Amino acid sequence: MDMPAIISEYFPGISAESISEAVEDYQPAWQVIKHTWSNETLKEIMQGKVSVPDSVINEAIAESLQAEKDGSEAAAEPPVTELKLTSRENGRLEIFANTKKIGRVEFSGTIEEFVHNKEDSHVTYRVRERALKDHGLASWFFSRISMSLSQKLFGKLDLGESLPTNIKGNYITVDCRKALEQSKLAKAEIKGYPVLDMLEIKNAVPHDGYIMFETRLNIPQEIQVAALDLLLRRHTQEGN
Repeated sequence: MDMPAIISEYFPGISAESISEAVEDYQPAWQVIKHTWSNETLKEIMQGKVSVPDSVINEAIAESLQAEKDGSEAAAEPPVTELKLTSRENGRLEIFANTKKIGRVEFSGTIEEFVHNKEDSHVTYRVRERALKDHGLASWFFSRISMSLSQKLFGKLDLGESLPTNIKGNYITVDCRKALEQSKLAKAEIKGYPVLDMLEIKNAVPHDGYIMFETRLNIPQEIQVAALDLLLRRHTQEGN
């Protein structure tokens, strides 16, 4: 049983705010968590559903691309200079990319799989429609052949070293592990356990202007016991 289930079943009088206050003893990890997620987002994570606006995702992508650019040699231009997502109510996810090799590219498709856990972190995107915005006749061919064949003709769609990409048929799988390992959240630990490993994502569905992620907290038993001890002591002190 994870932490939210324990609290709701046995200690219904303890609020999310009191949890935040008690867990503040776990510094500096808690500061990183609060910087990454708002109180409202933390509540959503505990409830298993998190809605993330496109603007937040696009801001994170822009920061990642900038870090990729800053980390490369001055003469080396990143393979993708711009990448933006637009979520639609019908479950479609539209992607705009400005690339070094083939210019501006637009995709429309669906998220077939989104997985994040201790062992794996990847997203698989199925391309259903695509276009090359800077090429007339080439765009016509590009829209009618598979992605795996198009990369042989037009070059591989490369997102950089931090986001290894594999294309098979019309399915694009992006390995997110390396990019996440470079984040501040990945460096935060509680009692030696990485905070990033405690969050699991099992699914992602686009809606109008945001993506809904299905989440689960996987908190080690040692941390559950310690946090509950803090909560109980605080709850007892407030009751006296």
